[in-house]
Amino acid sequence: MGEKKDFKDRAARRELYIGENIRAYFTGKSGEPIAGEVVSLSEGGLGFVCDPRFDSDLEINDNYQIKIYYDARSSFTTNVNIRNKSQFTSQGVPYLRVGCAVYVADENGNNSTEGKLENLVVLSKNATGFLEIDNPMFFDDKRYFRVRGIHPNGMVLEPMDNRHFLLPNQEVVGKFNLPGLKPFEQKLMMRRSLPKQGRWLENLLVVDFIEPTEKLLMRLAKYILIIENDISVKKLIDSGFPIPFLDFILNVEFAQKKLSEEQKATLKPSVIAPYSSSRTAALNSARTISFWRKNTLIATMKLNFCRNVYENSALAHLGAYNHQLHRRTVVELLEFYHHPDYPLPSILVPVLQHCILTSIQAKFAFLVVECTPQTETLFNRLGFTSLPRTIVEDDDRKFVALGIQNGLYNMTNGIHRDTWERVYKRLYTFLARKYPHTKQVV
Repeated sequence: MGEKKDFKDRAARRELYIGENIRAYFTGKSGEPIAGEVVSLSEGGLGFVCDPRFDSDLEINDNYQIKIYYDARSSFTTNVNIRNKSQFTSQGVPYLRVGCAVYVADENGNNSTEGKLENLVVLSKNATGFLEIDNPMFFDDKRYFRVRGIHPNGMVLEPMDNRHFLLPNQEVVGKFNLPGLKPFEQKLMMRRSLPKQGRWLENLLVVDFIEPTEKLLMRLAKYILIIENDISVKKLIDSGFPIPFLDFILNVEFAQKKLSEEQKATLKPSVIAPYSSSRTAALNSARTISFWRKNTLIATMKLNFCRNVYENSALAHLGAYNHQLHRRTVVELLEFYHHPDYPLPSILVPVLQHCILTSIQAKFAFLVVECTPQTETLFNRLGFTSLPRTIVEDDDRKFVALGIQNGLYNMTNGIHRDTWERVYKRLYTFLARKYPHTKQVV
């Protein structure tokens, strides 16, 4: 009984009138175009009227393509299956009414949606934000949707009023109003409606992005991470999303006590400060800083505040400083580890930005970072200066410093966001190459 009621809900139609100018065209068996009008519409089908002389050209249970014009220049083509036919007379004029069910066929002729939902990131039903779509077939007909799932090529939407009257292959413009993002628009292609089935408890709508850009996917990845605490960056990468910056969801804590061994086991070394030193444990001015996302430890490191590099430094004995840095205040970044589900490009921005601002607030002159030969050029593009080593060692340790030219005092806001974005792709490419020092860190 419940299934029958659901079918009736989906079959409810929006009745139109002859003369509302929603024109449609079939191509019959004879190849002759069949012109008519749409007189009723639902998410799953439509009613079409035409001249009765085309009755023999349209067979029940046959599949056709119908081209629908909703103004003089705008149209789209969708696939229909003829379910019934009947003749009637209106104001003395005979008509043939054709009942059609719409369907979506992929390149192989199948109408399954499983391929569309393969990399879908499912969102909770109570997620905030909405999407506004103005149905171009009707005047000022705005419909609102919740986002229930996102994948790199499209979305699954839930209509807030459970009706939308949008047909497959229809192009529309979606106006996004999502938390954490500025309102923006994106062209969408309607694919199909999903009735109540399986894991979905509501009537949903599958849409595709028209020419999705990396900027769009970055925005949506940011939205997902804001509203879903259980979804990690690695899950988004596996689903085909680009890596987003996490400067909007990380909480910073200055640890009062050491992290437990269990917490340390969840983290892995990085290309930033990849080596450990026996001297770091005995530093008097080193402060442990941890980055959290809700209850998940994302990264941890030590910042060593050196008033004199020859007295309280973990890097001086390695030849990181020459006579120019004698008696200069330096902040050293040491023992950096991060969670494998949160790749370095996604957390590099907030980590370094925090280090820079902390150094500025403490009125220290330089920020020094240990790195590898492969990442040295990346730090140089961010404004860091390479430090020549005063001790020749058989290793590939490199050291870079920020503030050598003008000092950190003049960088009141740290490094500009545009600079981070310029180096972002280079860093991502470097990590994807799997250099020896980057294994197990991506």
